[in-house]
Amino acid sequence: MYSSESCRSTGGGCSAVMAPPRHRKSNSHAVKLILLLLYLTLPIIIREAAAAETEGSGSGTNSKAGADTVWREGYVGDGTTHEQLGQRHWPPVEFTQYRGYANYSRDLTSTHKALNPFYKMMHFIFRILISDMPPGYVALTDNNKLALGPKVRQNDWAALLHSYWFLLLFVLFLLTFIIFIPFIGVCYCCFCCCLRCKQYSRSKKRPWRLVCGICLALMVLFLILGLIVAFVANKFLDRAFEDTKLTMRRSSEDTCTFLKEVADHIYHLMVYNYQEMEAHLDEHLNNAHNHIFLDLGDTSESNALAEMERIFHNMPKAYKLMVQVDALEKEIILLGSQLRDGLRGQKRNLIYAAYALCHLPKCYRWNHENGVMLYGTAKCLHMDKVPNTTTYSEAIKKIIEDEFYKIPLNGVVRLNRIKQMILKQMRLIVPPILRSIRRGRIMMLDEATGLRDMIDSLISDIHLNTLRTTKTFEDVYEKFGHDRKAINIVICVLLFSIVVVLTSALICGFFGPKRTMPGPSKPCSKGMAASCLLIAIILIFCAFSFITLVGLFYMMIGLITYSTACAPLRDDSALNIFRELDPVIDLSRYKSRNMEEKATLSASNAIRACQADESIFDLLKAKKIYNIEDLLNMEIFLDASEETPVFTDDLSTLYLFTEEEKLELNEMRDSNLSRYHSTMYSDVLCTKYTHKEMELMRDETERFGIELNVRHWESMPACLAYYMSFSDLKRYNEYLLIPMRKDVAKLLAIVKEIDKLILYDNNNFNKGFKILMDAAQRSEDFIRNKGEDYINNLAHNLTISVNEQLQEYIDRLIYEANTNVGHCQPLAYIYHQGVSLLCARLVDPINAFWLATLFCCLLLLPILPVAHCLMCMYLKIYPSPIVAQLAAAEAARCPVCIGPPVRSAWRNDNRGRAGHTLPEELDRPIQVVAVRDEAMPSSKRKRE
Repeated sequence: MYSSESCRSTGGGCSAVMAPPRHRKSNSHAVKLILLLLYLTLPIIIREAAAAETEGSGSGTNSKAGADTVWREGYVGDGTTHEQLGQRHWPPVEFTQYRGYANYSRDLTSTHKALNPFYKMMHFIFRILISDMPPGYVALTDNNKLALGPKVRQNDWAALLHSYWFLLLFVLFLLTFIIFIPFIGVCYCCFCCCLRCKQYSRSKKRPWRLVCGICLALMVLFLILGLIVAFVANKFLDRAFEDTKLTMRRSSEDTCTFLKEVADHIYHLMVYNYQEMEAHLDEHLNNAHNHIFLDLGDTSESNALAEMERIFHNMPKAYKLMVQVDALEKEIILLGSQLRDGLRGQKRNLIYAAYALCHLPKCYRWNHENGVMLYGTAKCLHMDKVPNTTTYSEAIKKIIEDEFYKIPLNGVVRLNRIKQMILKQMRLIVPPILRSIRRGRIMMLDEATGLRDMIDSLISDIHLNTLRTTKTFEDVYEKFGHDRKAINIVICVLLFSIVVVLTSALICGFFGPKRTMPGPSKPCSKGMAASCLLIAIILIFCAFSFITLVGLFYMMIGLITYSTACAPLRDDSALNIFRELDPVIDLSRYKSRNMEEKATLSASNAIRACQADESIFDLLKAKKIYNIEDLLNMEIFLDASEETPVFTDDLSTLYLFTEEEKLELNEMRDSNLSRYHSTMYSDVLCTKYTHKEMELMRDETERFGIELNVRHWESMPACLAYYMSFSDLKRYNEYLLIPMRKDVAKLLAIVKEIDKLILYDNNNFNKGFKILMDAAQRSEDFIRNKGEDYINNLAHNLTISVNEQLQEYIDRLIYEANTNVGHCQPLAYIYHQGVSLLCARLVDPINAFWLATLFCCLLLLPILPVAHCLMCMYLKIYPSPIVAQLAAAEAARCPVCIGPPVRSAWRNDNRGRAGHTLPEELDRPIQVVAVRDEAMPSSKRKRE
């Protein structure tokens, strides 16, 4: 036979070829020559065949190690244990999540919802009646801001009035009253119209007075409502002018915060997360040779060497434990034999006491019922089958002394040679992969920087162009802001004064006493109500034209500003002038693969397209500015078509154990330790040493001895025998049974620990080591026959795994960008804050103010005649019946009557009636004046 060294030198291919015997005799020299030629040429042929196979493995390795290759029976994939547990062959990357801390400002001003019904009513009216704004009333300044046009500064309203006939009619209606109301007031006062009141009878006047009072009360209530709306609208208008700078500052800060949040999030995803993936791949690629080597050991079952090394490494500790087990074993056997002998002696004594000393049936029956015949017959007291622990401890000691631990260590050293071969192979595979990954990091950094700059520029354009929207109509405040507040306060004070005077008149008129005689009016009387009504009429005549004129001016300004600033926000087909106001962004400034040559995007369309629950990347993709999914086309992936350098080292000569080492291991396996297992102790050693508990046996014996002592004096010797048995059982339990049970429990715990140290897979020592040696032999055969293909397969899978992790990173990046990066809610909030500042906080209060003001002015018109009628009714004198009769009689005799005849006539009529005194009205001179002289001056009445 050829020697093993010659077989290894020829690549292991001569194992089936028999060498020519040295002493074989042949009669044919030709046969000898042929055999000699075969002997010389066969190694060369085998070597050339191996080289040819190696050259073809570069292209054929992957095909031979295809997806259908079974590397290990019963295992899928690459045959590793972690794959069977559902784990990935190469661990995935753990990315850190981005946690933003952006704090956006909130609207600190009070709400404007108090006047929402009036705002909605004005918007409804304007949408129905107003369609377009004639040119000249709104103009663009040099700063691209809207301002009031030259026609407004020149008060040229002809074009606007010509466009809307209903507006012309309404303005003419108001101008007519503005012009004629002052003249009517002058005539009313100069011609004493307030004193020319038509007199009605009492029956006709009372219901008419009640109707007029109710009508005036209702109109006063509506006047109060209009006053409240005007006052609140004026406060909103003041606040709008004051909050403009604050809102603009908050909007700028929010825009900067949003830009920083988006930029940081993008940088985190494209740079930090990529660096995390790069660090993860760098670590695993640099340790790929270790990973492949461990997978090779797992699949080929060469991990059995590690198990052998573990067992031999634990032998010293197991020897110490086994020595303890040996001592416990001897102690348990000694205690067990003593306990067995003692129990048997007690059985003999109790039988003798019952049959020879007691002579009572009770004694026979007690011995039978308590199982005295079973004393000392328990299975656990038989220690014959307990293994001899001394042989185990000596076998372990011999293993330690013979240094068997070096055998698996030598096998590991031989196996580590493959690790060095794999490392040499990985030095050809890993560097190109790392260079490609680092090139991808630079590409992602450039992409993140460009994308961040583009988003910054886009959002900044939206914000900066939106600033001019929020600064629209600044000249409204510059021209009218300083005097506006004073004028509005004057209007509110005038309306409030009219309301107070009319309310006082109504209270006095409804609840005050009637006038019974001429002269000054009493407090809270109907005469005072008439005076209040006269004051209210005069105030209305004085203030009507001023209030109406201011309201008309606000109406024209509000109409112009609404048509420019508010209508486009609520109507997509808005006025043409808003097209100049709406910020327009030139998209051609930004790079894009699918960009049109001339493309623009208005700010309002951008906000409308970018809803609150969408990402900024949705807007960029919709407008073809940037598509995050284009990252899938980046050249950061490894080219799977490139050929991976092939592992070409020869593994066919590998051996883990020499024949001598195998022989030594087999001898060690068949030593005295071969049958060792903890079950050899647990199956024999137990703790049930009596048929019942020793404490129960002791107590029952004590009670029976006492019973004999009390009831049967004649059986005193038997009583002493039972008492002595009780005393002995007590000592057996204390000095033998309890220590013996403790020793057994301790011994079983120690042998369980020894099992963990020196046994494999819960087999006895011989069988466990046989399994490990067989596994080592299978590992050796696997590495020799399939090792090269397996290593090349794992190296090829390394490239695929890197591409998979790159793909997972890109997919995660796209998902995060479309889901969590740059939600448009802050951007929409910033835009709407600027636009709503103009409409909701400036234009709407202006319209609410003129609406309330003109509403109050229109109410003042019917209040005038109603107040005049009530004033005349309140001036009516209602004298008492007696005074009226006397005044009529005296009036027929002379135009001026004196008091004495009246008083004497009253005394004559009531003479002799007790308790009757002269009324106060008759106790002084009575002056009856005709109704037409009621308003006569006091000096003239005295003369008359």
